[in-house]
Amino acid sequence: LLEALDLIAKKEVNPAVMITHVGGIDAIVDTTLHLPEIPGGKKLTYTQFDMPLTAIEDFRKLGETDPLFAKLADACDKNQGL
Repeated sequence: LLEALDLIAKKEVNPAVMITHVGGIDAIVDTTLHLPEIPGGKKLTYTQFDMPLTAIEDFRKLGETDPLFAKLADACDKNQGL
């Protein structure tokens, strides 16, 4: 753990690229219960809002019908997919 924190501090490792899904407080219970079944890397949840657990790679497609996901996809595009 200390070695990992040291690598992060030295900017040799970027843990943000490990995040594959984002969700809100309403996604926490199901995500926790089904974590082994959900593909991808780290799941990031925000307690400030409701949002289903969503793969970052799906933001653009979902943005075709939901402006929130369009904005999230744009933000990810501007920040190297994060």
